[in-house]
Amino acid sequence: MAPKELEGAKQCNLKPQTKAGFRGYPTDRDHPLKSPMKWINGKRIDDDIGPYWRIHDKLYDVTKFINRHPGGRAWLELTKGTDITEAFESAHVTEKASSLLSNFYVREADVPRNSPYTFHENGFFKTFKRKVRPILQKVGTGPTLKMLMIQDGLMLIFCLLGLYAASKHCYYAAIAAGIALAMTAMCAHNFFHQKDNFRMNYFDLTLLSSHEWRISHALSHHLFTNSIYDIEISQLEPYWEYLPKPNKTFLQRYGCIVYEQIFMPTVLFLEAIKKILFLFTGEAKFRIQNLFPYFELFVMMMVAPSLGAGLKTWAVIHSACSFWFSGVGIIVAHHHPDIYREGDKFRDEDPDWGLCQLDAVRDRAEITGNLFLVATTFGDHTLHHLLPTVDHSKLHYCYDALFATCKEFDIPFHFVSQWELFKGKYLCLASNKPNMNPPGFKRKTE
Repeated sequence: MAPKELEGAKQCNLKPQTKAGFRGYPTDRDHPLKSPMKWINGKRIDDDIGPYWRIHDKLYDVTKFINRHPGGRAWLELTKGTDITEAFESAHVTEKASSLLSNFYVREADVPRNSPYTFHENGFFKTFKRKVRPILQKVGTGPTLKMLMIQDGLMLIFCLLGLYAASKHCYYAAIAAGIALAMTAMCAHNFFHQKDNFRMNYFDLTLLSSHEWRISHALSHHLFTNSIYDIEISQLEPYWEYLPKPNKTFLQRYGCIVYEQIFMPTVLFLEAIKKILFLFTGEAKFRIQNLFPYFELFVMMMVAPSLGAGLKTWAVIHSACSFWFSGVGIIVAHHHPDIYREGDKFRDEDPDWGLCQLDAVRDRAEITGNLFLVATTFGDHTLHHLLPTVDHSKLHYCYDALFATCKEFDIPFHFVSQWELFKGKYLCLASNKPNMNPPGFKRKTE
């Protein structure tokens, strides 16, 4: 084993043999100031392919295709110099993209992929894609009118409540506006997974950035869920220690129940401070969307009885948004002792990417079937992970294909309750011993 791997295993407090097959430990994973740009730059170092894009074991130069990419140029610009196998396979349901690759072929890769995941033609994920392809060709992959109305309606409700709260200096209305803003952002998350569109910018009405979340959420969390390459795990450390590390402190295991009530209203403010810092250091590039929340502040100060009242209203709105967004986000689908986390027994014999996604996700029975809840609480999460570029309003058409594929591969599937995941989050935080049983998707605790 390379020294880097040994060092990484010690840093992560995981035995080297329990690592999920990655060739090395992620560059800058333990940096005290984590950021999406550090993550993607670190991945360029780890993948080490020069100015190309890697898909499976081949290198491509798609520079001339950037301006013609149907999903928008940002996706290719962000991933230049990295292995995009997982992103390519999950983003493209049809075979059209694969048919174009030969036009950009450069050469074979010199070393094995850093990622352990496989995409065999007879494997789970490729089989699922073949089953779902004719369904999506019939119903489409874009948003329905109802989905657009939910997204635009939430944004309008936020604006109206925010203006009312500022003009009347009403904190109750400000809290309601903050919740509406959080729901707007969670719904906009559906849109930033897709090709470039203006609704993805609703996410920037919060103190977060849709551009950065395309990296941290779409390219990191979605592709390497609950692994050492999942920045949505690492950026919460050491306050939320979801990995089964043996040296967790008592406070890390049990104190979260108390101190997260202080952290959650401030999480988005802390992210905003980091974003400003990275803008000054040059790590991040300025985008006009960065000004959206501060334009809100300006408007509220103009319509409020005083500048101070406007500032307080704005602060309450974004505190409520931070609390709601963080609270929903960290309990929706990925944190429970029965769910795979880095350090648990990995699917060494069959690390099909689709199966590994199923191991790391749970779906809530109360959410499925209601598009509003799906859009505003990260619902239909298994299908969303398998088909991230398919609009939430079209995912329900894909359940029959998912169930049929699970049956074909003898994979049990069942929904769990929101309460089970809520409890599971704290059980997961308290756990300091890895699960050494082979992964079994959706297996109930005996």
